[in-house]
Amino acid sequence: MNTVTTSIHQNMKSAIIFTRCSSSGSLEGRQDTTRQVEDLKHYAEANSIKVIKTFEEHISGGKSNKDRPLLQEALTFSLDNHIDIILISELSRLGRKCDEILESIKFVKDHHINCYFLKEQLSIFSPDGKENPYRTIMCAVLGTAAELERETIYYRLKSGRDKYIRDGGKLGK
Repeated sequence: MNTVTTSIHQNMKSAIIFTRCSSSGSLEGRQDTTRQVEDLKHYAEANSIKVIKTFEEHISGGKSNKDRPLLQEALTFSLDNHIDIILISELSRLGRKCDEILESIKFVKDHHINCYFLKEQLSIFSPDGKENPYRTIMCAVLGTAAELERETIYYRLKSGRDKYIRDGGKLGK
């Protein structure tokens, strides 16, 4: 490897990819994290970011952070391995409760680990490493929107289930 190539590789930012989808098991065929991983790998390649590890979580975003072992593992791995940036397809992949999302963002900010949300094109830190307070406000607003979306989904599912039962449908085994 020549000196120029070596210096480029030494300056590459290290990243992990964190993905989440709600379904698991038999429902995985309907929802999986493949698209998220592919999109984030493409972004990393286009931006000279070296992906060290990928974390693919299959759990409801409504679960609290303490009940999401893969999220905790990803955050700990990032800290222990001096990861520069966590790549996430969209803010709601961190969760669907605003407080939980902001808790994760506070963790990465406190440890100066950047976090990039592809859909929102939003980073916690600017390229020069400075925190932009408006980004935190945006995360809070988008986190609240994710929480409201979760409540809407829950309402629709419950409403549909109630109608099914009213129309004579049976639930259970």
